Amino acid sequence: MSFSPAFRLFFMVLILGFLLSCQHPSSNLYSLEGVWKTEQGPLFFEQWTLMADSSLIGKGFTIKGNDTLILENMRLRQKEGYCVYEALASGQNNGQSIAFPLKEKSGNSWIFENVAHDYPNRIIYTFENDSTLKARTENTAGNKVQDFHFKRLKP
Repeated sequence: MSFSPAFRLFFMVLILGFLLSCQHPSSNLYSLEGVWKTEQGPLFFEQWTLMADSSLIGKGFTIKGNDTLILENMRLRQKEGYCVYEALASGQNNGQSIAFPLKEKSGNSWIFENVAHDYPNRIIYTFENDSTLKARTENTAGNKVQDFHFKRLKP
């Protein structure tokens, strides 16, 4: 039996759509969108917003009393064909953001690295599921580790 080229194309698109819909929801960085709150340790939040240019804009903050203290502004974007995590920490690096190019993507983990930066050299995001996120900062020697265990806040 022979199928027309239009039917074969339709069938391939249908199969591709099915396969993509079966992917784990946290298999891409757009799953960061939303507000995340630490589960343990110091109270810390990350809020990520998807922008029209497909980048993600984030801010890291804490709350003291009635005040919201923004500690870091972040951005995830494509730059010269590469995914880059940019961080601008309050009062550091003369007001300049630091770029951490994506070094490795494995499953639901992303490793961003900048060996020229003093600390951290590496930033790692790992989705444990749709509502649990682990973020880690470390140096390339693997010490000076700081882990953050986040839960997604309900909208």
